[in-house]
Amino acid sequence: MFTNPIARDLWWVASSPDLMRDVPRFPQLDEVEAEARANAILLQVRKLDDLSTEAAAAEVGVEGWRVGLYFEALVAYWLRHLPGWSLLATNHPVREEKRTLGAFDFIVQSTAGEVEHWEVAVKFYLLRGDAAQWRSWIGPNQRDRLDKKLNRMRDHQLRLSRRDVGLQALESLGVSGVNRHVAMVKGCFFTEWGDPSAAPEYARCEAEGRWVEMTKLVALGEAFPSSRWVRRDKPYWLAPLRCPVFADDQGHLPDEVRRPEMWSRLEPRSDGEWHEVQRWFFVPEGWKTRR
Repeated sequence: MFTNPIARDLWWVASSPDLMRDVPRFPQLDEVEAEARANAILLQVRKLDDLSTEAAAAEVGVEGWRVGLYFEALVAYWLRHLPGWSLLATNHPVREEKRTLGAFDFIVQSTAGEVEHWEVAVKFYLLRGDAAQWRSWIGPNQRDRLDKKLNRMRDHQLRLSRRDVGLQALESLGVSGVNRHVAMVKGCFFTEWGDPSAAPEYARCEAEGRWVEMTKLVALGEAFPSSRWVRRDKPYWLAPLRCPVFADDQGHLPDEVRRPEMWSRLEPRSDGEWHEVQRWFFVPEGWKTRR
């Protein structure tokens, strides 16, 4: 839909569905409201699409390689350009005496004066264990888990603006309280290649991605002979990839994987371009049993 990768990622941030739904005590925008807020910035996305990648990155404020910070910069840009809304604060600290208890990801205010407290995250989790259990979905670096992230957002981050210390932090913004809380977690779930697709409890849908150990990469290439493969460099892990053409020496699987890497599998379309059909993680040998 868009050719500029920054514009494509911004549209993905605004329009892609959340990973989870109907989680108890986890307030989210309903689908109709989420779609309306996405469509409200479509014109702004088109303006970014007309810029060079470098100019669009500067406009959004992209800095560094961390995927989470890139995602938050895009969310901030989205909220800042919602017609009639005001972005009051980003990453606003909440302190008790000299101790920092956390920070509000975003505080926004509608034209009607209602204040929302947003907590957001983008996550990519690989299944290792019982699919229904949140704790079985692990970050590729194995330092993150779905249960830890959701529980912290639900039981700590979202609750900060209800506590006295959080209300004091809001007062410094000229806000007396929050009318609504919004949790947003986007990303992708990955199951091991060869296993049936699965999903954790309260997931929006079954895992759309796959992961595989490097020892099976030859077999993977044989399974998808017409595909081309592209490694996703940080921080550009968000929107599905599209490529106009491939040279003969491009689009091949790697010979070796020393750390978990995200890759896109692409197939040709009738428009002559190659479009992503599936997201993958390639992991080193032994990743599955490593603790």
